[in-house]
Amino acid sequence: MRALAVLGLSAALWGILGCGGAPRPAPVAAVAPRPPAPIVRETGVIHRAALDAVLDDGIGRFLGRVEISPVMEGTAFVAFELTTLRDEALFEGVDLRPGDRIVSINGQAIERPDDAFSVWSGLRVASELALVVSRAGETRELRFAIVD
Repeated sequence: MRALAVLGLSAALWGILGCGGAPRPAPVAAVAPRPPAPIVRETGVIHRAALDAVLDDGIGRFLGRVEISPVMEGTAFVAFELTTLRDEALFEGVDLRPGDRIVSINGQAIERPDDAFSVWSGLRVASELALVVSRAGETRELRFAIVD
């Protein structure tokens, strides 16, 4: 269940970006600095059948369960900050909390709708779901193996 909550967060990111929620950051020449290597890790498992059911349902089920806002440094996109967990039961056991910044999902920053679509589509064949999260200057990595 907790791994599906992480999937829900990634789906909510896509839903907000892909459905006209948050404005698309203006293209800039500067690239945001990469966070340091993750130092805190959490691992878990997602069963393929459960993941496929979530993917089949689409992102609509997850919209409204979290609130996020883009984090910018100057004009460069850095991350999405998790501002509210509206469905705390869904995220029970997942080390995410308001103020966390979602830096990447499966190694990809989610800056544009096509980034989110790529991550969402890739979950059909992915062997894991991995989030890099920044919390108070500390980088965290949440990894969930996807198993049959």
